[in-house]
Amino acid sequence: MIPRPFEIYAEQAYARDVLFAVELLDAVTLERIGPGMTVTAEGLQGKPVVNNSGFFVWLQEDFEQLEKLVVNSGRLPYEYVEKAKADVQRPLTSIELSPRPDYSFPSGITGLLGTLLEERPPRPRIPVANAKLYLKWLDDLGNLQDPPTISHTNENGDFVVFLRFAQNEVPQVDAKGALTVRLQVVRDSETRRSPDLKLTRGSHRGSIDVSARKRCADFRLGRVAAMTFDKGELV
Repeated sequence: MIPRPFEIYAEQAYARDVLFAVELLDAVTLERIGPGMTVTAEGLQGKPVVNNSGFFVWLQEDFEQLEKLVVNSGRLPYEYVEKAKADVQRPLTSIELSPRPDYSFPSGITGLLGTLLEERPPRPRIPVANAKLYLKWLDDLGNLQDPPTISHTNENGDFVVFLRFAQNEVPQVDAKGALTVRLQVVRDSETRRSPDLKLTRGSHRGSIDVSARKRCADFRLGRVAAMTFDKGELV
């Protein structure tokens, strides 16, 4: 990401003393968010100043003392984020915050909401927490593309993943208006994937096989269906 200028309105007197700034973006809408968020620069003495534009601004001190950035959304529906010092860009670091399952999606967003479970003995099935998930999608040239954001399961195994297309990205759409996607799951450095799925663009629903018996579940916001992480395969 190329560093870009950012505004400092309320803190013009300190403009020369800026160490770095952070902007938080809603990964779905790309709108800037600030109120209700907490950003901590562990290892630094100072706390950020939040300017009129919603940037979190740290004033000059020894940057080498920075250990990591921690973003906590509190009651807002975004995932917890940690950024290593090596990932902090100066003068500005932009962080896209992935939505949690309780996020209220605007119309026109395509995505899946579900629960990831481990089905290995002993029963009952165990929720898989802190797994990484994302939707790969098929473009108009027949190539699978990665999305710009990664989501994670919560402590109950619940997750939400979504698609966001850049202006120059064109998904392949079949005669029924459906996109082809594939759910990727990374757990403890192991990657598993679902079969190809069909999702109607602009909807929060789709269908996916959730067991070896090919039972079908409807994914839609407000209704959680289950996926299993079983015998080395996502089924």
